[in-house]
Amino acid sequence: MRLSAILIALLAVLSIADSGSATVEICNCTETEFYFVWVTESGRDKWIDLLGLSILPPDSSAIFQVTGGFYDIRIEDCEWRTYSFSSIPIESGSCFVWEVLPVHADTE
Repeated sequence: MRLSAILIALLAVLSIADSGSATVEICNCTETEFYFVWVTESGRDKWIDLLGLSILPPDSSAIFQVTGGFYDIRIEDCEWRTYSFSSIPIESGSCFVWEVLPVHADTE
């Protein structure tokens, strides 16, 4: 049931996306909640929190649209651990999925 709802939401997002945009999906495959999902174009200093006041619970996903380009994504969980992925090439019309696992946590 949950998978069906996610697929329907993904299809809805894809149907309204224009050809200049790409879909990014962040899958929380950890056992902790994510409080922040920040994204920025690579090389820029301005980060945008895509969750706002929402929380991304375990075994769920956040889906958003970006224009084609290179992006950095940073996530912070409820235990203040960070997960980072830098210089991700995302092409217009494509779909990028990051299944965030505990092993992806940044080391000090």
